[in-house]
Amino acid sequence: MDTKKIAAPLFVDLDGTLIKTDLLHEGILRVIKKSPLYIFLLPFWLLRGIAHLKQQVASIAEPIFSILPANNEFIKFLQQQKLEGRRLYLATASNIIYAEKVALHFNLFDGVIASDSNTNLKGKVKGERCKNISDRFAYAGNDLSDFKIFNLAEESYLVNPNKQALKKSINEPVTRIWLTPKPGVKVWLKAMRLHQWLKNILIFVPLLTAHAYNSIENITFALLGFLAFGLLASGTYIVNDLLDLDSDRAHPTKNQRPFASGVLQIKNGVFTILGLFSAALIISYFTTIGFRLALMCYLLLTLSYSLVLKQYVIIDVLTLASLYTIRIIAGTFLLDVELSFWLLAFSMFLFLSLALVKRCTEIKMLIANNLASMNGRDYAQGDYILMQTIGITSAFLAVLVLALFIQTTFESNIYHSPMLLWLIFPAFIYWICRIWLKTNRNEMTVDPIIFSVTDTGSLITVFFICTTTIIARLL
Repeated sequence: MDTKKIAAPLFVDLDGTLIKTDLLHEGILRVIKKSPLYIFLLPFWLLRGIAHLKQQVASIAEPIFSILPANNEFIKFLQQQKLEGRRLYLATASNIIYAEKVALHFNLFDGVIASDSNTNLKGKVKGERCKNISDRFAYAGNDLSDFKIFNLAEESYLVNPNKQALKKSINEPVTRIWLTPKPGVKVWLKAMRLHQWLKNILIFVPLLTAHAYNSIENITFALLGFLAFGLLASGTYIVNDLLDLDSDRAHPTKNQRPFASGVLQIKNGVFTILGLFSAALIISYFTTIGFRLALMCYLLLTLSYSLVLKQYVIIDVLTLASLYTIRIIAGTFLLDVELSFWLLAFSMFLFLSLALVKRCTEIKMLIANNLASMNGRDYAQGDYILMQTIGITSAFLAVLVLALFIQTTFESNIYHSPMLLWLIFPAFIYWICRIWLKTNRNEMTVDPIIFSVTDTGSLITVFFICTTTIIARLL
């Protein structure tokens, strides 16, 4: 038999090649999520070598291998090669614990070579290991370091290459390239959730309730606060996405988020987080000390929510309500105005109700998809009625607080026509009932705030409330 006609065994890289993500980066995130205290051990593991770090991370936390984002076009090629009798090997710098489970899931490979506690299988070391198995071999990779192996291989496949690898392939051509469109500005804006900046309009609430909008300085401070909170919130959304990779990938719609789908890389997300947080803190130094403290409280509470609190029923929605209320508190610190008890109570009850709208919508999705429980959340199908009851009760407590506040305005000189404020009362009841009716009919989006901004009935109601308040103040 002519051995030259037999295709050389194909060794396939894992991170970035077979799948669109890096298992070490994901593993570190999962370790930190499992216990934030591990972050202090990571440097000591690294001091003993990258191979030791990978071993420790893999032994503590692992992904759900069945939902990892795969390079499907390349996998189709591997399946065809397998059908034609070609021997396939998974050759990866990831730890052997991860590698063997990935190989088991894809059911394509005749063997696995990977890093262990002593050896980091990368670059030239990996190439030599491949050559020990078969003098003739082909290799598929995606990184600049893979060219050291390409130089030893009969055939070289470049899959989803990074910018440096693609540039090098111009001078050192490879057998075949699988290109994936690189993420543009639109993808990054989606990851940063710019539409969620609408929630930061709450910064301006004290500006309106304290009637301090006739000062350029106050408006400038409010705008700076809005920008700082927006940047900080975008950073925390990326943190949340990185810590929620498994639950997002198992979700029917969230699996298309940029990090969960592998469109954006984890390391780039970490650098973006640091940049956004730094920018927010720099802007905050042009405001007040109180605002900076509120900003830091928001950051700490959000990180606590992402790491721990979101896993506990009721505590999660109380935390979400608090995050909205902190924005209002920050607005009062910006303007150095008195913090109103009525405003705080109204905010907590209202946003607790809206947080429960969000959870009830997700439970509805569980029911629609016939899932017993929510991945990453402590909610089940049977919780819907109770959560709905608590949410509607909280909404009407907000209505009660609003009524009591309106009554107190008769004793002040803030509004020239305080009787007009009673028109707000039925309008607000209509809006909150509309929100819960939409939720019960399964017509609510996952985020009730964003729904309100795009819902005609909600917009008309908000416009009516704002107009009535201004008229009551002026007339």
